[in-house]
Amino acid sequence: MTRKFPAFAYYSLEGKIKPVVEFLLNLGVPKSDIPMILGKRPQLCGISLSENLIPTMTFLENLGVDKKQWAKVIHRFPALLTYSRQKCKATVDFLYEMGLSEENVGKVLTRCPHIISYSVDDKLRPTAEYFSSLGVDVAVLLHRAPQTFGLSIEANLKPVTEFFLDRGYIMEEVGTMISRYGALYTFSLDENLIPKWDYFLTMDYPKSELVKFPQYFGYSLEERIKPRYKQVKDSGVRLLLNQVLSLSDVEFDKALKRKMKKRLDGTH
Repeated sequence: MTRKFPAFAYYSLEGKIKPVVEFLLNLGVPKSDIPMILGKRPQLCGISLSENLIPTMTFLENLGVDKKQWAKVIHRFPALLTYSRQKCKATVDFLYEMGLSEENVGKVLTRCPHIISYSVDDKLRPTAEYFSSLGVDVAVLLHRAPQTFGLSIEANLKPVTEFFLDRGYIMEEVGTMISRYGALYTFSLDENLIPKWDYFLTMDYPKSELVKFPQYFGYSLEERIKPRYKQVKDSGVRLLLNQVLSLSDVEFDKALKRKMKKRLDGTH
């Protein structure tokens, strides 16, 4: 830690480090998380509790961060409390500008505190403009999948858009897919989208089924998609793609049996 942040070696254990550790423990941060948190952001121990940390937390709570979730928020992003209030306010103002409600701004900050670290002008605004050009409701996407706004437009977003356009989808359909499933752009092309697309082509569904149910790409190919689809094929019935994948095991079995009974009744 002192190699990464040499000043840490000069912090007084009693005066600086201990009070911050006790403060984090009182927030409900598990003892086992403390080394990871201080390892990621040793600067926390150099900040005054009464003059900076506590006022920053109060400020963020007033912006909507759920005070009951502080332990989780700090675990997700220890650096959050080291950002200036101006930086936090600039991000929040942008979220309001995009059309998020006060309640949803709080949810985004609680669920994805990393968003504070993204530059409004260099990252958030260009990404919002990119998604707008696909016909996506940016406020809905920010609420559902704020982590998408941390991705690079050139390295991550455009290649995924091109992937779907190259496979015959139109821009409007790609926009619908991302609106329905915000996490779609967070997946790797080579490790996720391409193998699942190749398997989808062997399934008996029209391409439009993925526009209706882009969540397909969020399921495990080996553990969910292949075994579930095999059961459907072996049963000789048809189910919608979302029924094949999103139902619990019990509900999936029920849906299969219902379809098989219908088919048998129809043959008599």
